[in-house]
This record gives sequence, C-alpha cells and structure tokens, in this order.
Amino acid sequence: MYAYIYGTLEEVDSQQVVIEANGIGYHIFVPGLILQKLPSKGSKVKLYTYMHLREDCQELYGFLEKEEKIFFEKLITVSGVGPKAAIGMLSTITVNQLAIAILTGDRKTLCKAPGIGKKTADRIILELKDKIDKDAMSFSDTASASPGSWSNERMEAFQALQALGYGAAEAESALAGLEEKDASALIRLALRKLDNPGR
Repeated sequence: MYAYIYGTLEEVDSQQVVIEANGIGYHIFVPGLILQKLPSKGSKVKLYTYMHLREDCQELYGFLEKEEKIFFEKLITVSGVGPKAAIGMLSTITVNQLAIAILTGDRKTLCKAPGIGKKTADRIILELKDKIDKDAMSFSDTASASPGSWSNERMEAFQALQALGYGAAEAESALAGLEEKDASALIRLALRKLDNPGR
C-alpha cells in the first residue's frame, strides 16, 4: 500500500519509530540494526515500508534500504516466519550475512536470531536458497569482466558477492589473493576483507 514514507523522525524506541508526514504520525516497526543508523530526532528520514494486514490489526514495517525490504518480504514467504520473526532476524543479522548464510547452508548463523530454531533455519535455507541463486544469475552479464581462467568455485563466489550488492570491481578485488577453496569458504573470506578493508 505504501512504497515508502518520508517525513520527520519524531519518536524512537527499541523496536519502533514514529514518522510524521503531512500531519500524520506513522507508527513503524524497524529492525534493531536499522535503528542504529537512523538520524537524530527531528531529522528527515525515508523508510521503505511494508504493510502487514490482519483481521485484528494493521502494522507497518520500515527499512532504510529497498534491499532490506525485499529480503524481509522473502523471509515472510517461508512457512513459520512471520513479520515479527523476520524483523528479529534482521535485528540480529545483516542482510549480507543472512544471504550468505542461506547460500552456504549456514544454519548456525540463522539460529542466532531470536525464535529461529534448527527446523525453521533449515526451512529458510531450503525455500530461499534458489531464490537468492536466481538473483545471482541476474549478474551473469557482469561476470564476463572477471578473469576467464577462474575456476567454477571462484566464479560462483564472484556471482554470490554481486548478488549481495557488491560491484564487479569490489567482488574481484575481495577475491584477489585468496587461496583456491570451495565457493563457501571463498565467500566467507572475501566478506571478511570487504567488512575490514584496512586489513
């Protein structure tokens, strides 16, 4: 119903914010990791929103980046994962970490989120892995810029990094110098380099 809401940040607490836009205060649930990135009260802010409708209530969920909203919408398509559970996951684990955990079948990382047990984590991996892989395939045109001599594992890691939002140059640079390993290990090592560019 609402693509996004742009207005003044009026209230902030541990799980939600109030944004005033055109004289209306919108009560919006946001992930904890996003709360840390919000500007100070009284500042203008834009949140991409998802409206969850039930018989007994209407709830708005907000995200700073469109990719966060898209990932949230993917999570709630999984049986047993509602909006509150999805928000809990995005409050504990970044979108990049979630995507890579799903791509590599890393159940342990998914279970760090509150209320996510082993069965739910396995279901998330099973139901979303192909969707994230399809996203990676959409970057196949840019993969031609990478060295043609790369192994299948390195190419898979390259495409996975692009699916997580990194540019071709960033992904290639992150993989440079890494010893040949399986794709999952290459992705983890490359993400460490990307998260700590000074190292």
